[in-house]
Amino acid sequence: ISHISSIFQGVGKLIGFLKPVIYGAVIAYLLNPLMKMYQRGLDHLFKGKKEEPSVRAQKISGAVSIALALISGLFIISVLIWMVVPQVLVSMGSLVNTLPSQADSYYRKIVLWVETNPYVANRFQDVVLDLTNSLDQWLQDSFLPWLQSELLPNINSVAVQFADGIFSVLGVLYNLLIGCIVAIYLLAGKENFLAQTKKTLYSMFNKKQADVILHYGRTMNNTFSGFITGKIVDSTIIGIICFLVMSVLKLPYPLLISVIVGVTNIIPVFGPYIGAIPSAFLILLVSPIQCLYFVIMIVILQQLDGNIIGPAILGESTGLDAFWVLFAILLFGGMWGVAGMVVGVPLFAMIYLLVKDFVEYRLIKKNMAVDTSQYRYLKKIQIDENGDRHYIQFTRKERQSSKERRKAEDKVNLIDILEQNSQKEKEHV
Repeated sequence: ISHISSIFQGVGKLIGFLKPVIYGAVIAYLLNPLMKMYQRGLDHLFKGKKEEPSVRAQKISGAVSIALALISGLFIISVLIWMVVPQVLVSMGSLVNTLPSQADSYYRKIVLWVETNPYVANRFQDVVLDLTNSLDQWLQDSFLPWLQSELLPNINSVAVQFADGIFSVLGVLYNLLIGCIVAIYLLAGKENFLAQTKKTLYSMFNKKQADVILHYGRTMNNTFSGFITGKIVDSTIIGIICFLVMSVLKLPYPLLISVIVGVTNIIPVFGPYIGAIPSAFLILLVSPIQCLYFVIMIVILQQLDGNIIGPAILGESTGLDAFWVLFAILLFGGMWGVAGMVVGVPLFAMIYLLVKDFVEYRLIKKNMAVDTSQYRYLKKIQIDENGDRHYIQFTRKERQSSKERRKAEDKVNLIDILEQNSQKEKEHV
């Protein structure tokens, strides 16, 4: 405890050394569904009339499916870059060309509106005067001293930080390249790694504990893979629909904005707004009325996704209520940023399942009901002479009237409950 900072520092260095392995594990996990799809097709092709393909055929299909999965992943990333980068360059050029004229147009409209409204003109003049004084005071009191005392003397450190940023980007690219190689080894040896993991579990724990750990491991894998794969498919569909509707409505930058909307839609709840706000701002610079059309389109599209497309693809993959989904995004998003927003929902779903199973296990040991509906309007649990438990509910009248409910709650005497439990314990002894 006294040296906890040193321990965390050591763990941080270890994680830094293993970043290529971590990247490789993430890449392998994302490519695994593609690999399994290709492998099923190749195994079916190789086995012919046999029940199972030969060992040699299985090795060939495994190697080919890994190569196809990696090529597919690189192809998808290349297509996204091919679609986004030219659009970004075109959009930037268009903004450079149209922004001055748009700014001049907005300036003339504001001036005309101010000149035709004397009261607004006087108020506007006061506001501009206040802003000018505040800006001048900020320049004199804050900006110029900061420029003289902080920025100029430390210009070398700024250059060093800029160079560090470039090296950090190159480091990420290097880790991704090594991660792709690690992913190939992980995909090729995943069956052996899983077998070794099970072997280790049964060696360290008793059979019952190892079975429980394996059960939750399979459940976690199904939850994560189902959620992430479903989200990617759902976001792809949303991006395609967005592109088609924007093309029909002849809104500007359809390809760029559709990619932004599709990619950010992977983040639950907040993703649509994260993608829609900058996209709406880009369209606003071109035409305010088209920006309004875009906002209406996004609202309708997100309602379609939230009520029809998303549930049809994802189903109840997490089993969480809307409140817990929002809670998970806020919690893990605050801890791990955008990555936490993506993985927070399935991760919290596993935590929720563990707590739920533990609570139900404890209730079963106490011979009590596990159905949540039994506790929804529970007033008290009455134990009869035979030891049977009766779940006394609030009546409909008591539930609808707060006054009647308080009367019913007052009748539940704590002393009676404790005496009843004490009597049952004595009889049990």
